[in-house]
Amino acid sequence: MKYSCIALACLLYATAVHGQYEMNLKNAGKVPLSYLNKVGIGPKGKEIRINNIYMEEGGKPVLPVMGEFHYVRMDHRYWRDALLKMKASGINMVATYVMWSLHEETEGKQNWSGNYDLRRFVELCAELDLKVHLRAGPYCNAEMQHGALPEWIVNNKALVIRSNDPLYLNYSKKWYQSVYKQVRGLLYKDGGPIVALQLENEFVKKGLVVSHLMNLKKLARDAGFDVPLYTMTHWMDSEYPKGEVVPYGGFYIETPWVTNNGKITPPTNFEYFTYNRLSDNIGTDIIKVEGNVESFDGSKNDSPFFTCEVGVGAPTFYHRRAVVPEEMAGENINLRLGTGVNLMGYYMYVGGTNPRGEKNTYGNGPYFGYDYQAPIREFGTLGGVMKETKKLNYFINDFGTQLAPMLAYLPLSNKNKDNLQWAVRSDGKSGFLFVSNYLYRYDRPTYEKVQFKLQLRDEELAFPRKPVDIVNKSYFLWPFNLDMAGVNLKYGTVQPITSHREGKITSYFFFEDDGISAEYLIDALGIKTIHGQGAKVSKEKNRYFVSGIVAGKESVITITRNNGEQVKLVTLTEKQSDDFWKGKHGQKDFVALTSSSLTVDDNKILITGDEASQQISLYRPLKLKAFENKLYQGQKLAQLQAAVTVLGPMDQASWIHTKTGTVLKKTFDGTSLANVSEATLRFSSDKDVKLRWNGKEVSAKSVGEYAKADVKAHILSGSNEIRFESEGNDANLIASVEILYKNGVRKVWNTDDTWLNEENKPVGANGGKAKPAHYSAEERLGLFVFDLPDLMQFKDDVRLQLSYFGDKATAYIGNEPFTDTYNNGAPWLLGVSRKKEELNTNKLIVRITGFGADTQNIFLEDNVDRIKSQYPAIKTVNILKNYTYIVD
Repeated sequence: MKYSCIALACLLYATAVHGQYEMNLKNAGKVPLSYLNKVGIGPKGKEIRINNIYMEEGGKPVLPVMGEFHYVRMDHRYWRDALLKMKASGINMVATYVMWSLHEETEGKQNWSGNYDLRRFVELCAELDLKVHLRAGPYCNAEMQHGALPEWIVNNKALVIRSNDPLYLNYSKKWYQSVYKQVRGLLYKDGGPIVALQLENEFVKKGLVVSHLMNLKKLARDAGFDVPLYTMTHWMDSEYPKGEVVPYGGFYIETPWVTNNGKITPPTNFEYFTYNRLSDNIGTDIIKVEGNVESFDGSKNDSPFFTCEVGVGAPTFYHRRAVVPEEMAGENINLRLGTGVNLMGYYMYVGGTNPRGEKNTYGNGPYFGYDYQAPIREFGTLGGVMKETKKLNYFINDFGTQLAPMLAYLPLSNKNKDNLQWAVRSDGKSGFLFVSNYLYRYDRPTYEKVQFKLQLRDEELAFPRKPVDIVNKSYFLWPFNLDMAGVNLKYGTVQPITSHREGKITSYFFFEDDGISAEYLIDALGIKTIHGQGAKVSKEKNRYFVSGIVAGKESVITITRNNGEQVKLVTLTEKQSDDFWKGKHGQKDFVALTSSSLTVDDNKILITGDEASQQISLYRPLKLKAFENKLYQGQKLAQLQAAVTVLGPMDQASWIHTKTGTVLKKTFDGTSLANVSEATLRFSSDKDVKLRWNGKEVSAKSVGEYAKADVKAHILSGSNEIRFESEGNDANLIASVEILYKNGVRKVWNTDDTWLNEENKPVGANGGKAKPAHYSAEERLGLFVFDLPDLMQFKDDVRLQLSYFGDKATAYIGNEPFTDTYNNGAPWLLGVSRKKEELNTNKLIVRITGFGADTQNIFLEDNVDRIKSQYPAIKTVNILKNYTYIVD
């Protein structure tokens, strides 16, 4: 009896596991479509219409790939470079906030030039055949103070912001009119690239959502905005103007705004396949359950599943400083596709730098650096997450027309999060299987002997042929019944990337991953011959089974059809898929493998990297060897050096003495539109001195080698007098005033020979006297000046890479802030060549402050030394130079 019970238990367990990987899709298929815009908008043959499931262009389903790029956060001279990188990596739509507070910091004084030239930015997108989604506000968020509403609006007591207050709406109307004036003639209906307009961001005022959004839509349309798509970011409330405005979702796996008291955060719901599109489960009331499968009932769906904020990188906030792995990006995209996303919008795709205002900084912290660990980072380099992101972009570009009409189906077993997570998108005949065994910062078990069984309309498919183990950190998508230029792939245990057509040869690129061997099952119908290099091909009734594949550039399965056309299946390794690029050279598509950054500009293929020697492998389907290697070797320059000097607290000041009398004084001009954020006077004297600022006595505190005083409350915007009075004649003094303004400017006033004594005569200098050597440990402050190579001689980008001990760092060029960062343990990259004109006449200074003694409420990666980082120091300094080659 005992053994029978064990056997029964094992049988029940096996049955449960077996059923967990089965799905009945016999009733899957098309759903009735309802259109938000009855008439397509746009040029003939390219009209855009939006229905309840997907976007159509020229009557064909499309699945756009949209990347966020804020033009005001980058020097306009480098917009084109970033846009080219976006396009090369598979982006076909650019989203950008139009930030009111930056364009109109002072009421009535608007700036639309230089880095603020919205029209030029949109025109560049048009030149590169990139659609544009304007996110015009009025409210944006974007990690900007007041969500990019101007301070003069926020502080206006006569109105209520983000409401139907008539005065607020009148100001919003003027804002829309200003934005439209900049882009007139560039809307999609006029042949321009602007296809969509966002009206609000995360608007959740209960009872006001519908009316306020409709008011904003009317204002925008009255201003001239007539676009196919009006949107709102919307994941906190289920209200929205149905049929009028499409709500966009946001999905972040790394959530730096959740501090969790410095501890690791638990997994979010968004790390599993779920229909939870918004945080309040909007739409779950129309989930349909049949058997052990659930799906959204598309016929009851009011809006398509579009996103604008799929996080593939993450910002670094003060209390959470996670460094995101590249796998997080791939998994987030995989999960979103598996649950039905039909517009893949990334935030951010291009990092940048917040501009400083005349009165304020506008970033919420860091104040300037907005790198976001994005696929394209603050100064144009490719982030680690680009490897995973672009291969999935290419997949969406190539297979989006097939994927968009397919609903997403989830097994009920997913509700138990201890089970392997999987999903299917299908029309009942073909589709894609999505699998996830990945959790960010947590481990999952290995799921053994997994085989998926799909009951389709006309058949049952089971794959892989033999059950496999799905290990921790796995995520992938597999195709089934994929039409490959007339050849039907029943299934493949490989992830598709893209296809390529040249002459009578159509090539499909896949990659093998996660320890699961590649295998293909192919319909024999219409096939004359099939053979594969290093693979085993078995004919089975009316199918071919291909196994024993050794993934790599040489792994090419060639299928010759009865009509003479060929289909080639190329199975790459996971590493090679990271180096995969697809583009268009002239009128022809090309495929290449390179670890360099690749762009196509002016019909030239360019590769760029930090090494003088770079390699690219170009796919040549008509040649015996599938990939042709090309090596480019330039003249390697001698290792570029950057010398760093540690500055003392009064390093730029001079010792002065009274000559006669007991007074040392100076009048400074403190005029600024910005208020003072911090102001510190540091000084040392060989006699006791009294300090007066604008006639008021100021107390100072001794901190080791010098004294310091907080003078923030005493500084005037205008003339300021500093006055030291000694107890004896001929006092020697050295002093420095450091002022940090709220707009980020840093000014320093030092003692020098322009100071006066009590007779208003120049003081004497004492150059031989030693200066205080170090900032006191109490201040936890360090200043470092960098001597850089002559940047004017380089055409390509040059970057300063440094690592440091400390809490936060700000780089200055002269008085002006360059960028800043919170220490997260990763190297800090500064695009110094992008400021070479300024650096030709000014030094680069990095100001670092250290942590306090208690950092337990700050999440830091393990490689950040919390103790040493209390006291600022530079760890490593490198100069990196780009080398760019034109590919033949």
